[in-house]
Amino acid sequence: MSTNFAHPLDPLSSDELSTVFNHAKTAWNLTERHLVAMCQLEEPNKAEVLAWNAGDELVRAARLAILDRSTAEVYEGVITTTGEVRSWKLIEGAKSPVLSTESTAAMAVAKADSRIREALIRRGVTDPDEQVHIETWPIGAQIPKYLDDGRRLVWTPMWMKPNQDSNMYAHPINGLYAIIDLQTLEVVDIEDGEVTPTPMASGDFRLSQTGGHVKLKDLQIVQKDGVSCEIEGWKVNWERWNFRVGWDQREGLVIHDVRFDDNGVERRIGYRLSIAELVIPYGDPSQGTYRKNAFDTGEYGLGNYTNSLTLGCDCLGEIVYLDVAHLTPEGNVKEIKNAICMHEEDFGILWKHVDVDGHVEVRRGRRFVVSSIVTINNYEYGYYWYFYQDGSVEFEAKLTGILLTLSDAPGVPHPSATQLEEGLWAPYHQHTFCARLDLDIDGGTNTVIEVDSVATPFGPENPHGSAYVTSQDVIKSESDAARLLDLAKSRYWKIINPNKKNHVGQPVGFKILGNVNCLPFADPESVIGKRAGFMYRHLWVTKNSKAERYPAGEYPYQHAGGDGLPRWSQANRSLENEDVVMWYVFGLNHIPRLEDWPVMPVERLGFTLKPVGFFKRSPAMDVAPSMATCLRCKGDSTQPCTCNH
Repeated sequence: MSTNFAHPLDPLSSDELSTVFNHAKTAWNLTERHLVAMCQLEEPNKAEVLAWNAGDELVRAARLAILDRSTAEVYEGVITTTGEVRSWKLIEGAKSPVLSTESTAAMAVAKADSRIREALIRRGVTDPDEQVHIETWPIGAQIPKYLDDGRRLVWTPMWMKPNQDSNMYAHPINGLYAIIDLQTLEVVDIEDGEVTPTPMASGDFRLSQTGGHVKLKDLQIVQKDGVSCEIEGWKVNWERWNFRVGWDQREGLVIHDVRFDDNGVERRIGYRLSIAELVIPYGDPSQGTYRKNAFDTGEYGLGNYTNSLTLGCDCLGEIVYLDVAHLTPEGNVKEIKNAICMHEEDFGILWKHVDVDGHVEVRRGRRFVVSSIVTINNYEYGYYWYFYQDGSVEFEAKLTGILLTLSDAPGVPHPSATQLEEGLWAPYHQHTFCARLDLDIDGGTNTVIEVDSVATPFGPENPHGSAYVTSQDVIKSESDAARLLDLAKSRYWKIINPNKKNHVGQPVGFKILGNVNCLPFADPESVIGKRAGFMYRHLWVTKNSKAERYPAGEYPYQHAGGDGLPRWSQANRSLENEDVVMWYVFGLNHIPRLEDWPVMPVERLGFTLKPVGFFKRSPAMDVAPSMATCLRCKGDSTQPCTCNH
């Protein structure tokens, strides 16, 4: 579909990306020694966007992070599509994320190293060129002291591929790793430990290997009258919702400017919603695992790895797709077709009641889905935003793909891993997400409140011992805003607009409710604990600032730690009746199962934003009943089916 509608928040188009990079080459004297580490839309200030109308002058700009390969320094600049340079500066101490160009080159260097090749042959690899899969990982733990001099380093876990279609993660190669300097592309160290047998049990998962013999009858989702939504460029109008879809090379899928038509009054709910970081700490202390603590967003640029989705497999029904584009490290434009999928789904009963006289009222609910999927090495992450007819918004992460594996000699215990086959282990690990939620509940000044349910002691106010009340703690400043969930108090947080009252005199608001969650097991003083300090609280609240975009800071790669939310909160800015950002941290503690192998069935986690006093009554009451035509009796679609099928 066409995405040529100009709006300040539209993702940068292919033409715009090409134009800004050509301007940047001239303005900043970029040569072959420079690589594009990141190119993002430079979003205008919120006030400018909200005041903008179609037809207004629109000057678009991009923010580029540029890696100088000769010095390993990172520069940032903002430049418009007309060539105007707004800024250009060296980012002191910053280390660029790992770029695909560097990764490809580092893998080739490792595989060509004679010491690596000899060590592979000792491990039974007869053809290192064809039988070895290498990955480049940041050293997510303590860098060896003799190498810890500020250089950018990666290390190279390896797996064996007995044949072209093999699942390499079934055959990890133990004890052999190259450490590579990304600037010089030199192998600066080889770690060649004990030679142990490479596990050879099959991990096949392709249809040609498994047969896929369990089959059901055909299921089709048909909207004979077409889709219910209207798409205007990147803007979506569905049911009473309207919002803008965005995409970012670092974060991937983004949702902008969420509004709801409440009986003819358009009400603002959210300005910018995204998953700003994803970090995966691994818990096995073995040499092949303890360094695997990756920031998939901040160290790799999650959006770079967005899938092209396919109808009938990734998405089912009447689908509208959006394409996206980004710059490669060399400055070429790469387009990703069908990167974002949008459709509506039946979501079961929305509400129902059978009255005492036998009268039945029931409504089926639908939800609108905006989704994308990324593949980063072994794992797939699906990001799904759902919009419901009761005024709720949900985010769901779907985790699938292949477990990261390690091998060891048979009989060697690994108490922090699950044994899949003899000598084959899947380490314990966690997936920790951080959502950045710039909500504007009926306007730009809001307050966040922590709500606990508390049992009242036996006495006049609780004569039967079953009464409980709620207590509300206003989060007044940033130093007080790092909070934890408490199951014993059924704790949740709500964001209100104290300047807007509902018909019973209470401030309008939304609350955030999570489902799966956990806390990190990594020690706060560990390398990953310092660099991902945000993961030790479930909620942070900060005063909105364009400069504060990512919870672990702009450049987490080999950072000493303490950046992002822990640092910003020290400013202790006031949060009452301000433009605030809620940062919700949610995670999955993954103790692998045998049933997660060879490809993990989808695991789900996320959160829901639910109206609390925002509407006068349930918006779901306005939903019309729906009747489906029975394909067997061809009955009237306005009446229930009577053919008992």
